[in-house]
Amino acid sequence: MSTFILYAVHAALALVLAPATFAPVHWRRGLVVSCAALGVASGAALALGAAGEATWRSVTPSSPRVIIIGATVACGWLVVGARGREADPVVGALVGVASSALVAATLNDWVVVALLFWLASSLALIGLLARGELRVGALLAIVVSDLALAGGLALHSLGERTWTMPESLTGLAAALALMAFVIRSGAVPRVGVWEVLGTPAAPALPLLLGGPLALLVVPLPGASPWLAAAALALAVVCCVGALAITPLTLTLAGAWPAWLALGLALASPEALPAASVAALLGVTAVALWPASHGLARPERGMILGWLPLTAGFVAIAGVAVRAFDNVAGAGGAAEAAPWSAIAALLPVAAAAGVALGARAGRQTEPTSSDVVAAGSVWILFAVGLVVGLIPASSFGFSSRDLGSAAPALALHASALVLGLGAAAVAWRRATPLDPASLPSVPVRTGSLGYSEEGADTVVMVAIAALIGLGALTTVVYLAFEGLSFGFLPARNL
Repeated sequence: MSTFILYAVHAALALVLAPATFAPVHWRRGLVVSCAALGVASGAALALGAAGEATWRSVTPSSPRVIIIGATVACGWLVVGARGREADPVVGALVGVASSALVAATLNDWVVVALLFWLASSLALIGLLARGELRVGALLAIVVSDLALAGGLALHSLGERTWTMPESLTGLAAALALMAFVIRSGAVPRVGVWEVLGTPAAPALPLLLGGPLALLVVPLPGASPWLAAAALALAVVCCVGALAITPLTLTLAGAWPAWLALGLALASPEALPAASVAALLGVTAVALWPASHGLARPERGMILGWLPLTAGFVAIAGVAVRAFDNVAGAGGAAEAAPWSAIAALLPVAAAAGVALGARAGRQTEPTSSDVVAAGSVWILFAVGLVVGLIPASSFGFSSRDLGSAAPALALHASALVLGLGAAAVAWRRATPLDPASLPSVPVRTGSLGYSEEGADTVVMVAIAALIGLGALTTVVYLAFEGLSFGFLPARNL
């Protein structure tokens, strides 16, 4: 029963918050913050304590999915509570519905049921996008990714004649799953889901990243290591772009953790939990940036930089050891080439992260921010630090997987040296030394918005509705096919 409570508590919080819209204004903030705190606590409890419990109906709390989705809903609720004076009970209610639906979707054993809950979460997120004004680009990103996801899982189920969630995806099904991840997670900067940055719909960002990480990335490892190398290269490109463009562009900084987590997970399945948690912390820090600018700058830099002693570097170090070992044990140049590329890209990614963290840490901005939002960033930093200090075996990195610790220690040392170098450069270039006279250089969101006037909006919404209807039709067709051919194995009856 306790497992069920952790699944349903978010929907229960939504029922509490929905009528709060009619409550006096001075009551709303306290109620939203209180419900958000309960949501964060229940998400953390799901991530930490539910993996060993028994199945409830078709929902099975299994690692790493339960760790990822628990962290996801906790981050979503944290952004809800961090909005402080701008806290909106309807936003909290929609986040609660989306959170419970995502938990049921990502931890489900059956494809059709998982997809139906997934579409329910998308409806809640679409409602979130409409708070204030409709974000058409984000709307299109959600429905297109849903269609790709439904198509990929339907291809797998129809080909294998099974309704159970896949343990691996190959071919076109894997390609569609990757497409769904890239579009929905915010891996593409400036467009799509990034329209919600700096708006009341900002709590959607961690949910849009964490859902695909839990549902899609789990069956993808085992694909060509060249895909992992390509994802790591794109992560470096986003990070370097964020460093090169002035002022700092938040969508590039937010896309970097998504690509890095994908690349690390594709290279080593054991890296998925730590990489996902680090990516969620980074994207959540970006979602909080417009509300917390001017405060919590060093903490924000540590989260985004994936520096040593934080969650992200656990994954980087573990994959580095795996890559070095695979290069050493390769049977030929063709087999060693992709792992050599991964081994070469990881120190570059570590260096780029250090530089991005240094820049974010010294970003000077006006300090007219809400203290609650700044406190939320400090909470993220504390969580990242605690996760980084947890033994690597807690994330599935066994001594057999890690092998010799020398490469990991070398990577730690190089990252620390690069960090000291970046700090020295930042110190020399910082002018003047008087904090009162430091120039304020606000960041920019860097997101592109589509036209939202008149006929253009109507046409785009109609297109999105047709695409969403296509996704639902695919799920219904898969359900009828399964019933016709008896996709349910005896163990699921």
